[in-house]
Amino acid sequence: MILTHEVFEKFGVARINTVGEVFDPNVHQAVGVVESDSVPDNQVVEECLGGYILHGRIIRPAMVRVSGKN
Repeated sequence: MILTHEVFEKFGVARINTVGEVFDPNVHQAVGVVESDSVPDNQVVEECLGGYILHGRIIRPAMVRVSGKN
């Protein structure tokens, strides 16, 4: 059985890395801020909606929540 992500990869679509990454406005869209003492500021702590790249171009940015101060 072929999985959806395998089909995407076959045609050059890649998922954007999110949780644990430093927030990058080029590929991430921040939809919220989470206050945390254990995570450095400006780091992605939660993915709300996955993002995708096709041959190096953004199809849809990943919607994420970022650590920081409100």
